[in-house]
Amino acid sequence: MGVEEQEDKERSIEEHLLGFRSRLLMGAIFAALYISTFGPRTGWVPGVLSGVLGGAVVFLLLKEVDERRRRKLRAQKNVPPPVRRKHRK
Repeated sequence: MGVEEQEDKERSIEEHLLGFRSRLLMGAIFAALYISTFGPRTGWVPGVLSGVLGGAVVFLLLKEVDERRRRKLRAQKNVPPPVRRKHRK
């Protein structure tokens, strides 16, 4: 009665990944929490510097997780990796 069954759609590889914005947001949240926690204790300059560097590490770590997840999903679906073209001289 007016209700259709949902089709089982195959999810694209990008739906399983975090994406740039999510990684950036997580890095910024880590940096803000680190700075607000360790800034008053250790001094603001070391706290800010460590927070920014820690946020960058979190961003890069999540980027690597996405890359590994992308490779794993491509291998499961037997999708060849993208072709990299060399620049012409």
